[in-house]
Amino acid sequence: MWYLKVSPKIFLGGLIAFLGVFLIVGFIFADTGYFYNNLIPEFTGIAVELIVILIVFNYWQESSKKEKLITIERRLREYLIFFLRHNFNNIPSELKVGRFYGVDHSKNQDILDRLRIRIKNEGLKSADVDTIIKYCKRDCTTLENLLPVAAELTNEHFKSWSRIVFFVNNIAKNTTSVEQDVMGIIQNIKRFDNASASHKLYVGANEI
Repeated sequence: MWYLKVSPKIFLGGLIAFLGVFLIVGFIFADTGYFYNNLIPEFTGIAVELIVILIVFNYWQESSKKEKLITIERRLREYLIFFLRHNFNNIPSELKVGRFYGVDHSKNQDILDRLRIRIKNEGLKSADVDTIIKYCKRDCTTLENLLPVAAELTNEHFKSWSRIVFFVNNIAKNTTSVEQDVMGIIQNIKRFDNASASHKLYVGANEI
C-alpha cells in the first residue's frame, strides 16, 4: 500500500502544511460563518491532535533508536578497548591507553596519535608482536562477524571496522609487516572514535 511507504516525517510535514491552509482559510473567512456549519474547524482540530501525537511518537522513536545505537557502539568499543589494553605491555606507561570511553574523545585521539608515532619510530618489542599475532589469530573471525553490527551505526563506523578487520586478518595470516598493520588498526580505531564523537553515539552523549 502507498501509505506504508510514506515516512512519518513526510506525513507530519503534510499535516503541518494542511494545518497552515486551514488556519489561513479560517482567518480569511472568520467573519462569514467559518466556525458554524463548517467541517474545516473540525479538520483543523484533528490535524493539531495528530501533529502533537506524531511529534511525541517521533521523539520517542528517535530516542529509542539512538539508545540502541549507543548500546551497539559500546559493545564494539569494548573489543577495541581489549585490543589496546592487552597487546602493548612493553611500552612506556604514559603511552598506554586508559579506559578509552567515548566521553574522553580528545584524550583518546591524543594517546592513539602518540602510540602510533612511537610504533612508527621505534617499533614494537618482540613480546608485544607475539601477543598481537596470537590475539589476531584468535579474534579475527569474531571481529569479522561483527561487520553487520558495525553497519547498523554510521558509514564511517562501518568503514573503520572493515579496515580494522582487514589489518587484523593481515596479521593473522602473516602477510605483511605486523607493525605497519598495527598502525593501520590504531588509525582506524581513531576513525571509529571520531565517528562516535561526531554523531554523539557513545555512552554519556545524551548528558552533554
